[in-house]
Amino acid sequence: MKRQQCAIPRGKVLGGSSTTNALIFTRGNKGDYDKWASQGNYGWSYKDVLPFFKKSENFVGPTSEYRGRDGYLNIEVSASNLQTDVFFEANRELGRKELVDYNGKDQIGFGNTQLNTLRGRRHSTSGAFLLPILNRSNLEILTNSFVIKILISKNKRAFGVLFSRNGKLYVAKSRKDIVISAGSINSPQLLMLSGIGPKDHLEELGIRVVQDLHVGKNLEDHVVYTYLDFFTNFTVPEQSIEELLYTYLNSDGSPSNPFNAQGMVFIETKLSTKSGYPDFEFVTSSNRLDIVDKYWNLDQQSIDAVRRFDEPNRTLTYNIIGLHPKSRGFLRLKSADPFEYPLINLNLLSDEGNEDIELMYQGIQMMLELLDTQALKRIDAKLKDSTHPSCRSFEYLSRDYWYCQLRYLAASMFHSIATCKMGPNPKRGAVVSPELKVFGITNLRVADASVIPSSISGHTNAPTIMIGEKAADLIRNVC
Repeated sequence: MKRQQCAIPRGKVLGGSSTTNALIFTRGNKGDYDKWASQGNYGWSYKDVLPFFKKSENFVGPTSEYRGRDGYLNIEVSASNLQTDVFFEANRELGRKELVDYNGKDQIGFGNTQLNTLRGRRHSTSGAFLLPILNRSNLEILTNSFVIKILISKNKRAFGVLFSRNGKLYVAKSRKDIVISAGSINSPQLLMLSGIGPKDHLEELGIRVVQDLHVGKNLEDHVVYTYLDFFTNFTVPEQSIEELLYTYLNSDGSPSNPFNAQGMVFIETKLSTKSGYPDFEFVTSSNRLDIVDKYWNLDQQSIDAVRRFDEPNRTLTYNIIGLHPKSRGFLRLKSADPFEYPLINLNLLSDEGNEDIELMYQGIQMMLELLDTQALKRIDAKLKDSTHPSCRSFEYLSRDYWYCQLRYLAASMFHSIATCKMGPNPKRGAVVSPELKVFGITNLRVADASVIPSSISGHTNAPTIMIGEKAADLIRNVC
């Protein structure tokens, strides 16, 4: 990657990352939330959080006790295409189960991707929850605003925020709770700028320490390897960007889908800690990623190695996502300047036992098994050679080869969590309590992906929306 730095985009817009992400709606596994509860996060077991998942959604799919129909956020099942049809047929041959709803009772198996879309168009949280209530007298939304600091009294009570808007500074005060929802990068940054964080780090930067907490530590992220391309002998009709845009602007169907994953499979391996608990997510992907260099911040030699624009309409592309990393990163302030980006070290594939990279290697082997199915043989599928220049010294497709490929080309899924980790005890790394209250500070809560204490068996979009729903009830003291 350029300067050994990966891109870490953030949703600096109404609706946050739900306005900019890949639309994929996965809740995760029952075991994820039961694990949260077992760590001392009372009220966060699967049984506890299921009502909040259901509350927010209007699922346009099969009715079941696990799905909501009366919520504001529309969830649709993506349409199939030739790529997903082949993918599903191959997984069927390998004995994997076809799922009607991977957000329902069972998660292990394959099925069409669920997306937060409304008649095929992005349905962000701002469109779902804010747009219908913009005229409320007790709601005021300020865009083009940037919070610089949380204002905290001498007795450690949060009473307002200092923010910048159009070059001027303003103060907003509150007699009740202040809720920080700036995301896994900006929430810890804002807390530290306000004197809440690791004592030694804040003192180094000359920031007055208000509360010594493990802010910015315990950073987790999913790892993705997205360079498994299979050349085939069949051709998918190719649409230009202009044609896709025309379809989007002149249709109420599902034009969003050509850019998104439309099929996925959740797989457990012999390494899985419990039955029904996935280790991997395999996802079909667009084979027209002609913005790949910007998306991953790849350097030129990496772009040349993985370039997939030769015959995109004859290529099947798959992503492999490791769901439960052992590696931990961290986030620190670069300076006391609120407008300067923080220092972020994801530490991907860095665990001492090399469990993360070995698991990704095993995932690649399982994905390559697809080539042995009749579904892929019928279309003469062959693995495209996407060897990074630094990996050419290794035997092609050997373990060392794939380890090298992963070291150079694996990247973040942009699913950062745990930088304001939820837990019962701040001495064990928690920043907020199970009520989402910042330890040691009254009238201050955090409600976003940063509080997620441990990894999700899927994407973080849906769990973050659930956290918002539950936070609303916690603030109103109704749960």
